[in-house]
Amino acid sequence: MAMYLSRVALDTTRRNTQMALASPSKFHGAVEEAFPEKQARNLWRIDTLGGTMYLLLLSADKPDLSHLAAQFGNPKNCGESKDYDMLLNRIREGSVWQFRLTANPTHSIKRNEGRGKVVAHRTEKFQQEWLRRQGEKHGFSLVPETVRVTEKKWKVFSKRNTAKKVKLLEAVFEGRLKVENAGLFQNALIHGIGREKAYGMGLLTIVRVEG
Repeated sequence: MAMYLSRVALDTTRRNTQMALASPSKFHGAVEEAFPEKQARNLWRIDTLGGTMYLLLLSADKPDLSHLAAQFGNPKNCGESKDYDMLLNRIREGSVWQFRLTANPTHSIKRNEGRGKVVAHRTEKFQQEWLRRQGEKHGFSLVPETVRVTEKKWKVFSKRNTAKKVKLLEAVFEGRLKVENAGLFQNALIHGIGREKAYGMGLLTIVRVEG
């Protein structure tokens, strides 16, 4: 299965962009419209690199980024898409990678009846413990003393086309990881980690650490 990692530069002075940054469901809807046919859920997130804010998008089909650029960026600069398979094919057990992950670290509180209540981990200690457990499930371990939460914020917004309010804690993790199971780790890169992927969570990006 071919995979593509795409990015579109955002113009943060535009009202559309400011509204979408406050309400991620707007980005979610626009991402869906980048494909002619309905897709399995694609991973996306907002990143700032070199002073420019980007929307990153990982998908199985190559997207048409012109609609995203017209809404949130510069219509004359429609972004770029790169083949992601080359990176996936470089994954080896024992390899070490620098990573960045925007995620929604949560846990379930048991109730006397019915399903447990899902709540956010609010402190870095428990957020890091959540990530360690995710690593056990997804084929990687964290390199000690390298991982930190570089940003965290609450997002409160209405669900797309509804009045229902959503409140999510977004945490950004950065550091180094070691691949323990190549197949599981590749699957995590493709399908993401944690909850709320529709709202810009779960996309794990990596850069090889040489040596």
